[in-house]
Amino acid sequence: MTRSAWRLVALGLGIGACREMPDSRAGGGSGGPGVASAPPTARTMYPSAPGSFVELVENAKHGVVAIRAAAPVKSGPAAMFPGAPETTADVALGTGFLVENQGVFVLTNEHVAAASPDLRVVLEGGVEVPARVIGRDIRLDLALLVLEPPAGSPVVVTRLRGLPLGDSDDLEVGEWVVVLGDPFGDEVTAAHGIVSATGRATTASLATGRIQGFRTYLQTDARITRGNSGGPVMDTAGQVVGVALATGDRVGEVSFAIPSNRVKEIIGLLRDTGDVAHSWLGALANGVTADQAATLGLPHASGALLTEVKVGSPAAVAGLRAGDVIVRWAGEECDQRTLPGLVSATPPGKSVVLGVWRDRTELPVTIVTAKMPE
Repeated sequence: MTRSAWRLVALGLGIGACREMPDSRAGGGSGGPGVASAPPTARTMYPSAPGSFVELVENAKHGVVAIRAAAPVKSGPAAMFPGAPETTADVALGTGFLVENQGVFVLTNEHVAAASPDLRVVLEGGVEVPARVIGRDIRLDLALLVLEPPAGSPVVVTRLRGLPLGDSDDLEVGEWVVVLGDPFGDEVTAAHGIVSATGRATTASLATGRIQGFRTYLQTDARITRGNSGGPVMDTAGQVVGVALATGDRVGEVSFAIPSNRVKEIIGLLRDTGDVAHSWLGALANGVTADQAATLGLPHASGALLTEVKVGSPAAVAGLRAGDVIVRWAGEECDQRTLPGLVSATPPGKSVVLGVWRDRTELPVTIVTAKMPE
């Protein structure tokens, strides 16, 4: 089925038997979303969307967990209820979800995990398991937790199933998404909406002391509160395309999510090193339009067109200048959307060969990355 036909199904105009359609975001194995197996080449569409997301929630709730503290803390999800003071104390902290990456771990927001030194994770069925933070990325607001069930616990970590990470770059404005949460460990909650903005067209900043601003996060009109902050944002195929990020509890506030592709770039570092030292270039970049590609002699309208290079930055030291187009990073094709992630995920001090389009030809330029300024 064509992508346009798939979208008709997603809008409820083709309700019928569950169909399988080719898509680059396929995953979850033959048993449905969340099954720990090699991703197939087909994408399963839930026939009930968007009239009902019951089947989607039912197939994903096994991977949604509540994050708790061992002792009550203030300003958690319990404080978001109408009339409750901001200082309301409760053990509830937020939501997380199971993810697989050479093992089964829990992914959540860093600000949720940082709220208590002694964390508990409530799995499906209400089983509470101690957990420990093994990796933090404060800039992206992500934390990776490992479950540590005590001896005699009925929980067997290797039998848990993580939710599949989808391709956030494949999202388009107007697609349906569902935000799942379990703030108190007693019931999975759901909110739905559409993708309001993907951030892909935003100017890439490789010069500031942050990886990306909120303009380059996923944006949705699905309401995200403190209760489901850290939970999965899922597309209608049951793939996690973002991590919910609460910015406030007032009705009408814009909701954001950390794109799943940013998670993919750092999850291995979180697991193996416990910390992510992001690199920077010291430049600003735009996408390349068709007219610009023709003027520059580029074969395709692709790459990251540098508009500014900061004095003394790694980009300046390497000899990059405004008007250059970075088309490759360490042999991998890139553009203004993917370049910030590739740069930030590269260890500081590493020598990288770039493919730079200049004077109507591609030149190799070697750059040494540096740690992103605070």
